Amino acid sequence: MSEAAASRSSVCVLTPRGRGAIGVVRVWGEGALAAASAVFRPARGEGLGTTPRRRPRLGRIGSGLGDEVVAVVLDGEPPEVEIQCHGGPAAVDLVVETLTGAGAERVEAGAFAEHATVSPSRAAALEDLARASTLRTAEILLEQAQGALDAELDRLIAVIEPDRARGLDELDRLIERGRVGVRLIAGWRVVIAGRPNVGKSRLLNALAGYQRAIVDATPGTTRDVVTVSAAFDGWPVELVDTAGVRGTDDLIEQSGIERALREHRRADLLLKVFDRSQPLEAEDRRLLAADGDALVIVNKADLPAAWTPETAWPDAFAIVTVSAERGDGLDELGREIARRLVPNPPEPGAGLPFRTEQVDALRAARASFAAGNERAALQTLRSLVQVSTPGASGMRWRSDPLR
Repeated sequence: MSEAAASRSSVCVLTPRGRGAIGVVRVWGEGALAAASAVFRPARGEGLGTTPRRRPRLGRIGSGLGDEVVAVVLDGEPPEVEIQCHGGPAAVDLVVETLTGAGAERVEAGAFAEHATVSPSRAAALEDLARASTLRTAEILLEQAQGALDAELDRLIAVIEPDRARGLDELDRLIERGRVGVRLIAGWRVVIAGRPNVGKSRLLNALAGYQRAIVDATPGTTRDVVTVSAAFDGWPVELVDTAGVRGTDDLIEQSGIERALREHRRADLLLKVFDRSQPLEAEDRRLLAADGDALVIVNKADLPAAWTPETAWPDAFAIVTVSAERGDGLDELGREIARRLVPNPPEPGAGLPFRTEQVDALRAARASFAAGNERAALQTLRSLVQVSTPGASGMRWRSDPLR
């Protein structure tokens, strides 16, 4: 790569510095493709220079083994290159330093904002991307940062004007996807419930993969809420262990039980845990009858059974049998938790709203259509994909989406 070409390329990190699931580095300018091609070693095939636009390429950057990355040559003239790497600072620094060593000029992310026209949704996705705690949620947010939601909104606007009924159906589906989108960063809250000594804390530790909660045979050991971050099928979850619910005169334990009941009501999913090695008690039956979205966990499968779900419960429940001590059934439990939380995962590349204000705007547009105010509805939808033109006043439509 010539010195002149190198001087016409810039590189910046689009994701904020810090721990995250993925890091995103952008190279642009007339020498962008040449600079990236000079340092990217594809896992197979020819270099980036012959790669079709928007086709991900797996390879490495850096001396020796370097770091494994994914490089994408984006649309536009001249083309830009996006490099996705592991989210730790060391991996991101390696990619940037290798590119600057090849002659690209490092600039701050604000310089890219001045260079590009970015819609509000793409800017928000880039901001949230650094906070993604799992690879799956990072990939979904990266797709939104690359324009997946904008493309969905563009298509919706084009459809809804000539075909209102079809457009409204698609708008409803987009709003429904927001139920998953708004949880990509916040995650879901899964609460473990049951009477004392059914194995709640051991189950929490087994699902977390390390000892987070104290395990003891003494009833009432857990008296406060214990939480741990986890992921099931790539969906972020906060697991919550609560005090065992039972009648007690201990004021401290009573306080823990009250907190436990509040957590039960807050849960996105309640794991109702029962000990099959001991006879069912009144507290078990009350928990089983309690309302709320719940998954029934029959624990201690490593011990002789005092009862079976088929004989104890004539009604059908979603039941998973496990041994938190030995690990039996935990994989099945993880899959069932993910299925209950996200029964309809978004397809790869699908656009979906991922912030509450985006979902609120879509609902406002839906309400305007229902009230017969189509002009206001379309204006609300268009506001989600309008971008500021650098150096100019007012707004304009995207004419050069980077996707």
